[in-house]
Order: sequence, then C-alpha cells, then structure tokens
Amino acid sequence: MFKVLEISKGDDLAQYSRLLWQQSLSHRIYHEGEKQIVAVANPNDISKASALYQQWRLGEIEPDQKDSASISEYFNPNKSIGSLIQALSRYPVTIVLILLCCVMAVVAPLNALSDTVRLFLFPDFAFGTRTINLDFILENFSFRQFLNMISPMILHGGVLHLAFNMLWLWEFGRRIEVKQASWAMLVLITVLALVSNTAQYLYSGSIYFGGMSGVVYGLFAYIWMWQLFDPAKGLGLPGNLVFFMLLALIILTFIGLESIADTAHIAGLLCGVVYGAVVATISRIRRAVVQN
Repeated sequence: MFKVLEISKGDDLAQYSRLLWQQSLSHRIYHEGEKQIVAVANPNDISKASALYQQWRLGEIEPDQKDSASISEYFNPNKSIGSLIQALSRYPVTIVLILLCCVMAVVAPLNALSDTVRLFLFPDFAFGTRTINLDFILENFSFRQFLNMISPMILHGGVLHLAFNMLWLWEFGRRIEVKQASWAMLVLITVLALVSNTAQYLYSGSIYFGGMSGVVYGLFAYIWMWQLFDPAKGLGLPGNLVFFMLLALIILTFIGLESIADTAHIAGLLCGVVYGAVVATISRIRRAVVQN
C-alpha cells in the first residue's frame, strides 16, 4: 500500500472511506501511534485520494448515501477483465505466478500426489539412496532438473495453503514490481525458489513438498532489507507487518507441523535478507557516487 495522508486518530473517516470506494479507489485506513494512515493500492491514485480528502473536508463533495450501484456493476465481467489486464501490465510476474498457482492447485493438488504432481516435484539427487554424489550430479545435470528445483513453489495442497501464499505474493510482489523492473523480480523469485527448495530437500531428505511460502518469506525479507539499507527508494513495509511476519515464522517453526516446510521458510527468509541487503547497499553506493 502507498501512504496518502496522516490524520489525527480522533477524526472519523468513515464517510471519506465510503467516498474513496465509490470513486473506485482501493485503499486501507489503519492506526499507527496517534495517527490514522490512509493508504491506496495504486500509487497513481495518491494525488486523487489526497484531493478528494481536501474537497470532503471543505464540504465540496460528499459520498452518495444511497450508493445506487447494483451488484452487477460491482461484479461487471468487462470491468473485471479490464482490471486484470491493467494489473497484468503493471505486475506481470506477480499476476502470472498467481494465475499459474491457481491453475496448478486444480490440475495438480499437492495432497493428491498424482503423476502430474510428480512431474513438478524437486529432483531426487540421491536417486532413492541416502547418498548424494555431487560429481555425478554436476556431470549429468540437465535443464529439466533445474526447472524442477524451482517448480515445487507452484504446487499447493488445499485452499487455505493456496490463499495464504497468494495473498502475500500479491502484497509483496506488486510492491517490488512497481518500484523495480519485472525482470529483477523474476530473477529474485528464481533465486529464492532455488535456495528455499534446495534447503528443504537437503534437510528433510524428501522430495514431497511444495508451496510458495519460502519465496514469500524471501520477498518479505528482500523488501525489509531495502527499507533498512536504502529507504530512499521507497520500498518498505509497515512496522506491524514486519512484526507479524516474523512472529508467524517463529510460531510455525515452534509448532513444527509436518505439512509445513519450515526449512524452506527460514532459508527463504535468510536468502532474502542477504540478497536484499547486498543489492540495496550497492544501489545506495551507486547513488552516492553519482551525486558526488
């Protein structure tokens, strides 16, 4: 989300929020200390949301209390398709990954372990044994095996597993794509998937795992590091969200459910920390050199 306004905690913004929704401005209002923060989903809406607030405060504009829009207008197929195309042009990597994961959840659900699922599982470099011969692997390594080291991220078992990961992929992925190039996002996801999936395989010894969680935690850590090492780039997260993600990771690791790939979470997080810290530091140094 992109901050628009900081307003006193005591002000009632219910009608302003209603006005924003009627203007088709996706937004969120949350508390941060003694302030209310108004944030919009699209950075292009910042100026419009700010102008609407000023008009609303002056009494020049009010939300339609009848709100006569019919349900068909809210769920207009043409409008939905248009929004999808617009989102696809702005966040192509994020949207394509979300659509791919949703399709795979229907075609190849992880909990079914069908022949189709097995096509996307991590490669068994031990070939059914408990020993990995690194020299043999390097000599016979194929592009198909490389793809299979990444592909477990698109497998999900169950609606909750899919919904949780897609929610955070959308939240973190679009933040990165709107500030950085889509190709950089694609490289980042590839690296995170390779590291988190490989760590999970080496630690568990099993190839039967999947999900976007390791990548999601890597994206979270990547943004967090940019916020710490190069905040001028505007890539950051609310403090309460950082706290929530870290607390959730600690709880999931402590519980240790068999269905959750804890190692992938931790490996993805650490990879995102290192990757984000390095590239953000390089960015800051380059800017300093240019300015001098």
